[in-house]
Parts: sequence; structure tokens; C-alpha cells
Amino acid sequence: MDSYLAFIILIIPRTNLIPINMDPKKILLKEISDRVGDKISEQIVAEKVNQFVRYGKLFLLFEVMNLRKEIERTKEEMQSIIDAMESRKLKAAI
Repeated sequence: MDSYLAFIILIIPRTNLIPINMDPKKILLKEISDRVGDKISEQIVAEKVNQFVRYGKLFLLFEVMNLRKEIERTKEEMQSIIDAMESRKLKAAI
């Protein structure tokens, strides 16, 4: 079987299994678009899928690093909001 093809089995209730050959890149693109299509454009999803297919583990490593940076930024923003709210409470109490 060609390495670029995936073998998918569709299960139809009370009937036989039907094999369908599809490009794994197309499958991944469709799955991700279905899940995040309302938040991220299809073009960005397609670019990320292309990068993943091309670079695999290295791409995932960089994505994890970017997510960690984003999490840290979000934590800092949340902490600054909490600090500002506590400061307002102290000023109101005085």
C-alpha cells in the first residue's frame, strides 16, 4: 500500500465493512478543520498540516514550545489583572 494513503474502514450498521483509500494529509486537514474551523481559518490549518507532514516531530516540538510561551504570557496577564483588582480593593477599603 502506498505510504501516502490511509486505509479507513467505514462501519455501516448491520452491513459489511467498506474500505476507502484517502490521502492522510486530507484526512488530517478535514479533522482539524472540523474541530477548530470556527476559530482558525482553513488557510492557517492547511499551512500547519503541511508543516506537520513535512517536518513531523520537529514541527510538534516547536508547536509545544510556542504553546508554553503562550501559556506563560497568559499567566502573566492573569496575574497582572489579579494584582490590579487587589490594588483597587485596597484603595476602596482605605
